[in-house]
Amino acid sequence: MKKTILALALGSLLILSSCGDKNVKNTNVSEIDTKVSAENPSKDAKKYDIEFYDTFDTVVDIAIYSDDEDFANENLEYAKKRYEELHKLFDNYKKYPEVTNIKSINDKAGIEAVKLDDTLFTLIKNSMDDYYNISHKTNIALGPVTKLWNEYRDLYEGGKTKEEVIAIKGKALPSDDELEALRPFTKMDRVKLNETDKSIYIDKGMSLDLGATAKGFATELVAKELEDRGVNSAVISAGGNVRVIGKPKDGRENFKIGIQNPDMENEKGIIAVVNVSGTSIVTSGDYQRYFDIDGVRYCHIIDPDTLKPAMGMKSVTVIKEDSGLCDFLSTAAFNSTDDEIKTLGEKTGSAIIWVDKDMNMKANKDASKFIDDQE
Repeated sequence: MKKTILALALGSLLILSSCGDKNVKNTNVSEIDTKVSAENPSKDAKKYDIEFYDTFDTVVDIAIYSDDEDFANENLEYAKKRYEELHKLFDNYKKYPEVTNIKSINDKAGIEAVKLDDTLFTLIKNSMDDYYNISHKTNIALGPVTKLWNEYRDLYEGGKTKEEVIAIKGKALPSDDELEALRPFTKMDRVKLNETDKSIYIDKGMSLDLGATAKGFATELVAKELEDRGVNSAVISAGGNVRVIGKPKDGRENFKIGIQNPDMENEKGIIAVVNVSGTSIVTSGDYQRYFDIDGVRYCHIIDPDTLKPAMGMKSVTVIKEDSGLCDFLSTAAFNSTDDEIKTLGEKTGSAIIWVDKDMNMKANKDASKFIDDQE
């Protein structure tokens, strides 16, 4: 749900769109350099890539580095197919024939339990376990609240003025009373997950929204499957959920990943560069999906405590092996204070870099080993 990252692979820039907004698909994407240095031990390796826009409401860009064109293209097509399958499985807006997905669960709220396939069950269980064991600030039961805020954001993004929104909705923003009336339907203990028959039951009035965890989980799953198929050097970008497989094919130890400056009007496009291999980098930011009223920005990331858009951060980047966990943590950290972010990093062994509302960039101690001091 959530992200902007720039990948500098083989010496050139790839800027990846944030926050899962497919409407910005080509505004800042450039090619990864395919040139291979003379010292490259795998001198015949080339970049093969695929880009598509119809899954998880975002641009997905996958680059595989290989000396076998057929192998690379076969795996690119496999990855695209898997993203399409997982998008349908995790969709909370649309039903598909013979697919039991998030919308299937929400449609049965207060009616009956819904049996899940192994993949969807694991995603929900991981999201719930992380909520209880790591942080309550990423809550997949916020569906009723995110739906309400989305109604307002859609109007403003559609060009409606504040006065026009008031005429349509009766107010410019959701009221405190309206939001508090939804709070009982966001309680995680009202989500009943049955591990015996892999079913789920949610109370009437509830709905799940896995926008903060589904894309990262899907990206990690696709990456693992590609590794099992023999891919050993690749970069997957799904709306900023970046998963790096292996190392570059030019003899270097790391890919360089640039974190986009949240100040979109700043001439310097990146605010920091990190060196990584075989890991995940996920950023949540307030600068793609949002609307402004009276000088206040309302982004798409909802704070479970206030039930309102979070306002303390501009962006948060998490670096850790598992893209699904990074996705969870980036939202949790975005809804946290500086001290809470440091605690999150210590608890999970994650590197975290964040930019606060005053554009101060900060990092926990585990991030220092990744940050490129030359930038």
